[in-house]
Amino acid sequence: MGLLDTTCDFCAPVYRNIVSLRVSADLFDDLVPDAKARDVALAAEMRVRTRATGVIERGLAYSEAIGYPFEADTSVASRYGDGTNRVWYGALDEDTALAETCYHQIQMLRDVEGVDRVVTRYRKVWRVQASGLFIDLRAKLDAFPELIADDYGRTQAIGKRLVHEGLPGLLYPSARWQGDCLAAFRAEPLSQPVQLYDLTYRIDAANGWVDVEREPGRLLKRLSLAELGRQPA
Repeated sequence: MGLLDTTCDFCAPVYRNIVSLRVSADLFDDLVPDAKARDVALAAEMRVRTRATGVIERGLAYSEAIGYPFEADTSVASRYGDGTNRVWYGALDEDTALAETCYHQIQMLRDVEGVDRVVTRYRKVWRVQASGLFIDLRAKLDAFPELIADDYGRTQAIGKRLVHEGLPGLLYPSARWQGDCLAAFRAEPLSQPVQLYDLTYRIDAANGWVDVEREPGRLLKRLSLAELGRQPA
């Protein structure tokens, strides 16, 4: 069995968890002095933002949820991108999207920024329709454990080859959860972005955990580095 010998005619929603432009939970601090009342106001504002949008907002939604990796001035290295090819990442379920982003937030603060205090970051979750013929690596993990390795050399080579061959993307096993992800190398297979909800991450990189809130001040779950790993069966 070869690594790149399986394709999938895929048509399903995928979930993209990205940085939010939301600046602060104190959006209403100049209008409402009480902290609990501000939380109520913020929650109401979030509900309004998830309603149907007009033409201009739909264009902005596409750019934020789909277009940005392909439109940005530069591209950074990632699991299937070496910095020269553009890659859009999504997960096939919301828990996998959450786990992937929590892991990378901890690593970024710990290894790149050297932060030793709890940091608050804001995220936004989108549902995007993906349709196309993708290389399928989801059943290859036992034979090719390097698919979930922390060394991205092998997977970046796969991405570069598929981009060179003009393929739209691939489906692959998540390295951080018992789920699967999609990497798209161009925007055409992606459509119909819908903003689902906002999240707040409170990240303790030194101790290796993230507290996730969907509603202000209400803990949804805590994920630790010990949970954010996957091994071949």
